[in-house]
Formats: sequence, C-alpha cells, structure tokens
Amino acid sequence: MTTSGANGTRAWAGIAVTVLLAAGAITIQWGVVTAKLDQVEKRLDELIVEARALRSEYQAIERRVSYLEGRLNGARPDGRGTP
Repeated sequence: MTTSGANGTRAWAGIAVTVLLAAGAITIQWGVVTAKLDQVEKRLDELIVEARALRSEYQAIERRVSYLEGRLNGARPDGRGTP
C-alpha cells in the first residue's frame, strides 16, 4: 500500500482551502476598506460645504466692517467720498 497518493491529494486540497480562505478574507477586507473610504469621502464633502458657508459669512462680515469703517472715516454711505 502506498500512502503518497493520498497525502499528495490532501496536500493539494489543503492548499486549495487555504487559497479560498485567503481570497475570501481579502474580499471582506476590501469591502471594509471601501466602506471606510466612502465614509471619509462623505465627511470631506460635508467639510467642503461648511467651509464654503464660513467663507461667505466671513466675506459678509468683511463687507459690514468695511462699510462701518467708511462711515467712521466720514465717507458717504454711497461711497463717493466725504459728505
């Protein structure tokens, strides 16, 4: 009786199972990484929207300050020099 044929088949079966498990683990890990990247992308989009809103608020404040500085310096409200 030879046992080398059965051992060879078992060895290849073990390799095949290992390869399949590794492929499954890589697939699952890829899904987890992709999901995390999607969350990061959504958060970055939210931050971009918030930054744009803050920029417009900042510009509005600058306009108000500029108007008040002009009034303080004696300029006419329409911006045509002194009253």
